[in-house]
Amino acid sequence: MTGQRFHNLDGLRGVCALSVVLFHCSGLFRQGPIFQHGFLAVDMFFLLSGFVIALAHEARLKAGETLPAFLGARARRLLPVYWLGAIFNIAIFIWMARAGYYPGYGWATVWLLVPLLTLLLLPAFGTPGAAFSQPMMNVSWSLAVEWAVNTFYATGLFRLRTRTLLLLVAAGWGAMAVAGYHTGRGWCVGIDRYEVFTYGLLRGAPAFLAGVVIQRLQARGRFARLPVVAPEISLMLWLCIAAVPTAAATPSFDAIAVILLCPALIIALIRAEHRAPVFCRALGGLSYPLYTVHPGIILLAQATPLFGLNHAPNPARALLVVAICLGAAWVLQSISNMPPMRLGRPSKLAA
Repeated sequence: MTGQRFHNLDGLRGVCALSVVLFHCSGLFRQGPIFQHGFLAVDMFFLLSGFVIALAHEARLKAGETLPAFLGARARRLLPVYWLGAIFNIAIFIWMARAGYYPGYGWATVWLLVPLLTLLLLPAFGTPGAAFSQPMMNVSWSLAVEWAVNTFYATGLFRLRTRTLLLLVAAGWGAMAVAGYHTGRGWCVGIDRYEVFTYGLLRGAPAFLAGVVIQRLQARGRFARLPVVAPEISLMLWLCIAAVPTAAATPSFDAIAVILLCPALIIALIRAEHRAPVFCRALGGLSYPLYTVHPGIILLAQATPLFGLNHAPNPARALLVVAICLGAAWVLQSISNMPPMRLGRPSKLAA
């Protein structure tokens, strides 16, 4: 770890973002989806978010950081990249709607309602279907849930003892496991506008709090005696989890993966931080831009003839689509990392 950053966890975040992209590549590489459990990466994101938020903010909150200050810091961290990615995807959505790929969408819905709700991270009520956000392939539901859980945490949950948090985690994950069987869809719930603040919160809240618990245990040195596993093995294990094939929903596997395997992988990577591969930092830098920018590219590939994939899969062209997603994420990352312009000061070039 350098300062307060765990590079192994950056690498995990990047691998998870890639598994989400591959999960969304349904029909591009072959008939049907690939990386059929890639949706569990969202639960890993919630765990990682809890760990990182506790690492960066718990001491500040206990020292008196206010809720507006906390949310302001989160907004500066998350919203610029999200808005850039969303604008890119909204432009693609508008073009596809004008080309007839979204029949039944009026001009006000296409030009005003969907873009506004997408930028505000709000569910797309008033539009056809049940999608949370059409331009974002619904990935923004998880960001909305994260905002809600972050707010609850900063409002007072950070004051709870670790044992109390563990009880909340156990109760939440138990309820989520029951919901997985009840709905018949396992952990793949909470994605649309009608479920985001029920099943979505039920997915996000216990995972986030579990990440907080892991950070507290790490700060107390509870993992120091655990064996060290090569980070490459842990990252490969995640890819194996995401790639497990399924012909139907798998509530039992989903519960085992989220409740046991995901926390175990995070702990193993924390323990092996001193062996972090050099590529982890780059993967971490691309993870959030990739998560936000890929939906529009995937939608173009699946629905339009632009890549020649809308009628039949082609692995070579599908790889090109994934490469374009990575390239777009790199551009988005580069733009977001540019220093802000300061008016009234001459540039070095001009001098």
